[in-house]
Amino acid sequence: MQLKTRATGFLRFGLAALAALAFSIAPALGNVGSARAQDAASADTGTAPDTNQPDPNAALNPEQKAKADAAQQAHDAADAAQEELDSATETRDQLESDGAAQDQIDAANAAIAQARANKDAAEAAAQSADEAANQ
Repeated sequence: MQLKTRATGFLRFGLAALAALAFSIAPALGNVGSARAQDAASADTGTAPDTNQPDPNAALNPEQKAKADAAQQAHDAADAAQEELDSATETRDQLESDGAAQDQIDAANAAIAQARANKDAAEAAAQSADEAANQ
């Protein structure tokens, strides 16, 4: 019974991690509304941007800036996907060193495969965002 509980908990954690990754990738695929909302919020509060630090995107037009922001978000999502893959691999390695049951190791391997697929997709999205930003 404990074996099923641990495997179920691991799968639930994996699904939660995948859902978090999906929600982190979605903004990178072109949703720049939050960046605009932040700009509007800072205008409402009357705070001026720090003039001591130059904005690297200051010379860019709004469309180019949005593309650069989306590319940065895509790279952040790719980094998060890499961390997810590393975590899944560490979990599997720990299970193997603890002598866990084969079904737990198999579930961990499935989580690694899913994390690797998520990482590949996130890296592809980041590359696409980079190409769009450079056009």
